[in-house]
Amino acid sequence: MAKNREALEKMVGIAQADADKALEAVRAALAKKDLAGYSKAMAALTEKVKVLNECICKVEYAKFLEHEHPVIAAVTQFYIETVKVKESRDKNDGSINGVNFEKKQSRIDLEKFCEFADLDKTWAHDSAKLLALLTLRETDVYAIKPSELSKKSYYFIGAVRAKKEGETPDSNTQIVRLLQKIIDEAIFVDNGNGQNVYKCTNHDLAFIQDAVTKMDTKEKCTIAMLNERQFKTVMMSVFAHCLGEAYKVKAAKAKKEA
Repeated sequence: MAKNREALEKMVGIAQADADKALEAVRAALAKKDLAGYSKAMAALTEKVKVLNECICKVEYAKFLEHEHPVIAAVTQFYIETVKVKESRDKNDGSINGVNFEKKQSRIDLEKFCEFADLDKTWAHDSAKLLALLTLRETDVYAIKPSELSKKSYYFIGAVRAKKEGETPDSNTQIVRLLQKIIDEAIFVDNGNGQNVYKCTNHDLAFIQDAVTKMDTKEKCTIAMLNERQFKTVMMSVFAHCLGEAYKVKAAKAKKEA
């Protein structure tokens, strides 16, 4: 896979030209009020924009590789400016009257970056293991039998087996150890004594526990766990906190009284 920035930037230029051409086809179909043609052109444009964004990300990935600690560079930046397709609508009848490109701040997919850069992804596998332990802990909180879960990962099944054998894989101690291991695997910087300068804190554990669940909006009395892909974005926030970013709490907006 080419990682030369100049070559990758040329790929962005080609992809941008293809997307621009596809956008013109969409606008032409819209001007003719050709709904079938518009739908077909939009599908083609969506694919071209996907390719463009992949090329944009690869250019940024190549920039990260110029740093001493590429993963730290990626986590520090956190977002990449990508492109999205935006339809504008008539205020009166709601009909589509225009299509344009807009800039979008997209969270960096750290695992994809590691794949691109041929970097170790053990942190991602251990993140899946941590998610399994947190899921097991939730079944304890609500006195749910692990066998009742509809979706059980390989790591979850292993944790359940370990618990049946008298171990405590989901204890605070084990979870904190695994969390520190993940941090070491992703953003290790030697403090001079062979240890990582970045350490997990109680705030990291609290953030993970708050972020890993949400109320299911389709089923009553149900807690929904994040999936592995979503949980890796949580871990990226933990890495960012280790690097100096502060955790924040966003309150719900109060409704205006009539």
